[in-house]
Amino acid sequence: MTILNFTPHSLNFFNSDDASFDASIRKWVAKDGATPFATIPSSGMLSAKIDTVDGDPVAGIPTFVKKVTGCDPLPAGSDVVVVSALYAAAAAKSGLDMSRIYTVADPVFSPDGRTVLGCRGICPAI
Repeated sequence: MTILNFTPHSLNFFNSDDASFDASIRKWVAKDGATPFATIPSSGMLSAKIDTVDGDPVAGIPTFVKKVTGCDPLPAGSDVVVVSALYAAAAAKSGLDMSRIYTVADPVFSPDGRTVLGCRGICPAI
């Protein structure tokens, strides 16, 4: 099975032995010395096309409406395409076939909870 990564960065995957859920910060964190068991380099980036228009103010605060106007087409040659959540939402609204589109699942942070190091896996964008 071919997986292509169309996010702007490599995807690092950590297994359950190297990451644990820290309920106090509600994040998955890598254990000290943890290393990814797999990495998928970026193949480029797929972009969503979004227009911003002024909305009606709420209690004097400006509002803006974001409208999806399209997105880059999916590349051929892979069974799975990992994309950003924003692209996945735009693809769904644009009527693209979602069967190959996945996003990252469960980001894994550094032990201090400040830096994303990778993720635990991928999930279908539905």
